[in-house]
Amino acid sequence: MSFSFSFSALAIVAIAPVLATTSLAQQRDTPTGAAIDSVMSALNSLDLSPGVGVVVVRDTEIIYMKGFGMADVASHRPFTPETVFYIASTTKSFTGLAAAILDTQGKFRLDAPLSRYLPNVKLHEPLNPDSITIRSLLTHTHGIANAGPVVIRLAYTGEYKDDAELVRLLAEHGPARTGRAYSYGNLGYNVAALAMDASTGESWKRTLERLLFKPLGMTKTSAYVSKFSRSQLATPYALSLTGWQELPYGKFDANMQSAGGLVTTLRDMGTWLEVHINNGKLNGKQILPASAVIESHKNLAQTDAATHGGRNIGYGLGWRLVVTGGDTVLSHGGGFPGFSTFMSFVPARKIGVAVMANNGDFGAPLAEIATERIYNVLTNGAMYPGDSMVAIRSLIARAREGMTADMKRRAARPQNLPYPLDAYTGTFENPLYGRLIISLVNGKLAAKMGVATSAIEVYDNTKNRLRIEIFGEGDIVDVEMKDGRAEVMIFDGDRYVRVR
Repeated sequence: MSFSFSFSALAIVAIAPVLATTSLAQQRDTPTGAAIDSVMSALNSLDLSPGVGVVVVRDTEIIYMKGFGMADVASHRPFTPETVFYIASTTKSFTGLAAAILDTQGKFRLDAPLSRYLPNVKLHEPLNPDSITIRSLLTHTHGIANAGPVVIRLAYTGEYKDDAELVRLLAEHGPARTGRAYSYGNLGYNVAALAMDASTGESWKRTLERLLFKPLGMTKTSAYVSKFSRSQLATPYALSLTGWQELPYGKFDANMQSAGGLVTTLRDMGTWLEVHINNGKLNGKQILPASAVIESHKNLAQTDAATHGGRNIGYGLGWRLVVTGGDTVLSHGGGFPGFSTFMSFVPARKIGVAVMANNGDFGAPLAEIATERIYNVLTNGAMYPGDSMVAIRSLIARAREGMTADMKRRAARPQNLPYPLDAYTGTFENPLYGRLIISLVNGKLAAKMGVATSAIEVYDNTKNRLRIEIFGEGDIVDVEMKDGRAEVMIFDGDRYVRVR
């Protein structure tokens, strides 16, 4: 497992304690449940997320499932096992297994070249679609650079007409600097899904529903956010100087994509862990082909990197493989503004843990620390002895200090601009990335690209520079003026020219 305190530039103070609110009616393992409660109580005292949910599976049973704190702070709605949660890149394990199942059916071959399914695809030289396989796309060894319009349009803006447009835009992604070596990103899964769509004649969203969710009875898992009411969804939050700041819900059907586009619940995630722990069996019945599940767990892209408590030895079909002590752990995390997920299982011990937190800053380390400490409980100390709470508190305190300092620097920046605010409003276009719309909302500038939105800060009023967070992190926008109004917005290194 990886473990890092590289948080975004935000700060946290005066946050209410997170208290347990919902539990399984009858925990099947009372001593274990009590020990996990103790772990979560200690971590909750750190105030790292408005809400957090935990599900633990042993063999064929959910032995622990609880929600802590709030799914929505304003309405005091608790986090429960039925709260619908966006899981970001944890989606990759679903897309990877769907591809493996199609392979067993002979309809979609993992070792077939991309050109078989997308015969019209053009790639940036020297990339060749005849030598890039579906397997290489799903194991991040395809050699295509992740940065580019396909990733942005699918994961953030949702602004594209159809698969054909995305295939055309794929030519704008250059070769990866790492060549064909393992390099994690979203693009491989996005392209594999385009090939899958061409093979099946349906969208990857429908494919996952048909092959996975329906057979497994995962009724609260979907690539369609629109299936759920706002009152069912966990609300995303960021850290601020005054407490929890609610974020706009950044996911819509249009930008739910194969590398990070599912919502689910703790209960359904327990089902997902059980079926992987038991190689396709659920409640003792073979629901999914064992060969496909086993294939998804193989080390298909070998790596060697130190992680917290072990070594990352490779990647399968949507799973990282980490060795810690004598155990191999298959895991995957997911993050998006306001959301953090960490899911894992240990095949040899037949145990698995998933943790979800509705904060994208401290939520990620919270999910990983909780996972490690829960495994420590489940194995009687044999896995992840972990850092002491004193050490963890010290790390958190230092991270908060840095985030607070950065937030104060941002707050101290003058917010006046050299031109009237309406001089910056308008529609600006980039041929690869689409339209950037700047408007006035409640007297302040705001940005919109497709379904993605962001407030705008003044980054440097002496240089006419703005700061926006359309793509999840802060980006600086240089503004070029003409005749007293903004003519060009240079955003993330790309020029957006006024069209209206």
